[in-house]
Amino acid sequence: MDLQILALVRFAYPGLGGFQTEHSTVAARQAHLWAPERMEARLRTLEHVCLRTLAEQTDGGFRTLIVTGDALPEPWRSRLHALVASVDGAEVVHHPPENPRDAMERIVAARVDPDGPPVVQFRQDDDDGVGLRFVERVRRTAGQCRALHAQHGRLCIDFPVGYAYAPGPLRVHRTFRHHLGVAHALMLAPSIRRTAVHFPHHRVGHLMPTVTLPDAPMWLRGIGGNDSDTSAQARALAPPTTEERADLERRFGLDLGALA
Repeated sequence: MDLQILALVRFAYPGLGGFQTEHSTVAARQAHLWAPERMEARLRTLEHVCLRTLAEQTDGGFRTLIVTGDALPEPWRSRLHALVASVDGAEVVHHPPENPRDAMERIVAARVDPDGPPVVQFRQDDDDGVGLRFVERVRRTAGQCRALHAQHGRLCIDFPVGYAYAPGPLRVHRTFRHHLGVAHALMLAPSIRRTAVHFPHHRVGHLMPTVTLPDAPMWLRGIGGNDSDTSAQARALAPPTTEERADLERRFGLDLGALA
């Protein structure tokens, strides 16, 4: 099925609003997000999880937008561009600070044809990842649900099975989470200006029809390094079994040595 598919990745974007941990000024947000120790960690997960799983998709017919601040300093700016340059269809977008929803609306609107085919968007943090067949399966499912989308103008395709993880040394927990927000694609009419970040993932079942595909692990979610409270999930993490290691390598293309 012909689609306009966008992967939306927010990388240390210092907009105000949309976070559980807030700051009173853009400068305070930048100081927090761009602290050297934090940036080193986020660049590592961006490279070895987020971009790696996007670069090796079996269906490459999509674009990746890495959204960051327009004032991102060196050496992070050059290192970010070097990582993204190796991923086909990926673009670093330097955007001035504003509400993240407003920012993403402007960024996506400039890259979508409003008269073109339906738009599919999926969002993830820089330490999240998706299965290597994610885009392929989303495209196939969208085709199977063409009539449902045509009736409503919006549709969610959700994969609820995946792995929470923490790197170095690697610990994981395979689990089931409806509408976690990762491996969670929204199919929207091209005239809709709202983006995947406008629809709260935990409420999407109240906002549009949803199709759930629970047959295989399709997401990776980093634990302990983002804005959400993941303390309960962290307690469930354990070293991966032999079977889990094979699953992470085969389904997600991970280099477990690099993650360690």
